[in-house]
Amino acid sequence: MKPSLVERLKHQWSRLTADKRRRNLLLAGAVLLGFGVIYRFYPAYQALRGGESDMSLVRQRVAKYRRVVEGKSALEARLAMAEKSLARAEAELLTGKTEALAAVDVQNTINEIVLASGVEIKSMQVLKSPEKSEGNALYRSVPVQFSVALTIGQLKDILYKIETFPRFFLTVEWFRVNTAGSRESGQIRCDMAVAGIMKVETE
Repeated sequence: MKPSLVERLKHQWSRLTADKRRRNLLLAGAVLLGFGVIYRFYPAYQALRGGESDMSLVRQRVAKYRRVVEGKSALEARLAMAEKSLARAEAELLTGKTEALAAVDVQNTINEIVLASGVEIKSMQVLKSPEKSEGNALYRSVPVQFSVALTIGQLKDILYKIETFPRFFLTVEWFRVNTAGSRESGQIRCDMAVAGIMKVETE
């Protein structure tokens, strides 16, 4: 006996209801599974993100240290250049270890310059260094005074040669000119102090 139409409809309805419940159960199961996966792997994800953050900090620190090292290297290079320049400059100072010995360099240089200009030195003496009282000075001026009789042209020539002399950092400290009798002789009397630089030896 075939089932009636009403029974067939009831049967189809019960199947649809069962399928809907099954789908709801499957959907709920999938949602729960998703939450489980997130719960399981979220700490690892956070740790990975934390690791990336730590690596970023490490990279920043390494970059900072690298800049410091590069800056230090640049300063060391500049220091080395400055030390070389200082060594070259000190090689041009007076060679004597004491003022008396250093003054010999100044006297010999004055003699060389003045005689090359055709002038005779009347007198010469070593003056007291103005820096002698400064015990912490690294360099000291060693002045020498001399007197000459010469023409204006010879005076200009001597002054130029002293100021452009390539060693000892010679400078004209002062000079005085006496023109008495210059009309008759064509010469003037000049007193001059010339100083060189020496390095003070420290113990």
